[in-house]
Amino acid sequence: MSGFRPKQHGCMGMFHLEEAVLDVLLEAKHKDECLGAAEISKQAGIFRDRGTQKMMNDAITTGLLIKLDSEGRVERCRQPSGRGGWKLTADEFAVRRDDLPHG
Repeated sequence: MSGFRPKQHGCMGMFHLEEAVLDVLLEAKHKDECLGAAEISKQAGIFRDRGTQKMMNDAITTGLLIKLDSEGRVERCRQPSGRGGWKLTADEFAVRRDDLPHG
């Protein structure tokens, strides 16, 4: 046994999933892109391919994005196609960018 309780595993897992989503959005921000949940899922490696059942392939990422939105870390935006998407907030980008000293 690892010594961790199930809730601790869950918290660590959530942290790593959120970081994966935020890292994908950081790369997108540097390219001035707005990404949909499915694209974020694919780039983060958490896309669930359900074959012919196309619904909810990105449910995990959608849930994470809603949580991160409520925390003010991501926000909705419009993709060039007109579809909705997501991007980092200006505050989150300022915290995550590595070209400026933090302090």
